[in-house]
Amino acid sequence: MSSKKLRNVYVAGKRTSLRLEAAFWEGLEEIAQRESVPLSELCNRLAERVEAVDASNLSSAVRIYVLEYFMAATPRQEEVRYGLAIAAE
Repeated sequence: MSSKKLRNVYVAGKRTSLRLEAAFWEGLEEIAQRESVPLSELCNRLAERVEAVDASNLSSAVRIYVLEYFMAATPRQEEVRYGLAIAAE
């Protein structure tokens, strides 16, 4: 049994399916909420970046984007050590 969830999203006005692990769906929804954009718009933006992020498909591009988004929001260990970390909202 697969741990991935299949959901339909609209990209460029066409329905397409994305199969992602629950954690990536939750991350994508969190990003859409933080950025105040509908999930479909965020998927549209990511579809335009598939080749730019060296991904072979939209699902891979989403995974890369979610990972990079939250890595950028997480302080590096050196910053934490020197008190430069900013509390996440």
